[in-house]
Amino acid sequence: MKPDGTDTLKTHPTLLSKVRRGDEDGWSRFYELYQDFIYSAARGAGLSHEESKDVVQETMITVRNYINDFVPDHNRAKFRTWLRRIVHSRIADQYRKKKRNPLEKVAKEDHTLSEESATSTTNRIPDLNEIELDRIVDGKLEQAILAEARKLVKEKARMEDYQAYDLFAIQELGAKDVATSLGISAVTVRVRVFRVRRAVDRELRRIVRMLEQPKKGGRL
Repeated sequence: MKPDGTDTLKTHPTLLSKVRRGDEDGWSRFYELYQDFIYSAARGAGLSHEESKDVVQETMITVRNYINDFVPDHNRAKFRTWLRRIVHSRIADQYRKKKRNPLEKVAKEDHTLSEESATSTTNRIPDLNEIELDRIVDGKLEQAILAEARKLVKEKARMEDYQAYDLFAIQELGAKDVATSLGISAVTVRVRVFRVRRAVDRELRRIVRMLEQPKKGGRL
């Protein structure tokens, strides 16, 4: 592995501490880390592209307005749980907007049912319940954290190690196929994959710790 750079998250105060202080770099980093997760969760819940973009913006506004009210508690309140509830609420808001918008009903009565209206918010997932929505949001959050961990490891890992990991763990090729593709033995493939997978696991733990145990002005 390459040595850590001084500009990585690992050497900076925790991200939540930056966000609490209103630090613009911290906000940019937070947005970069979570926008895809929030958008994917909204799309997974059946919202349109535009509705999902609204969910992203409204979630970020809510976090910005209420982040100082969040009190981390290792035994009770975790940031991921807090954020999940906000995303859940903003998705539900979009459903409520659709259901109470009288213009939508008029448009459906006056026009032939188009492809877009056939897959409108209320028609796509009419029976989406609380448990299903929580499952979608949780799954997208875990995917976002894993993607961030992999991104950070890729920046520091040896190219040949990450290449083997990408083919084996992400593209899900067999060890023999990866070995043939890279011109190395299957044993070497597994060794390289193990190195990167161990580094990814470390980053995952670090990111979760950073998000759930913010230390005021502290360092990881």
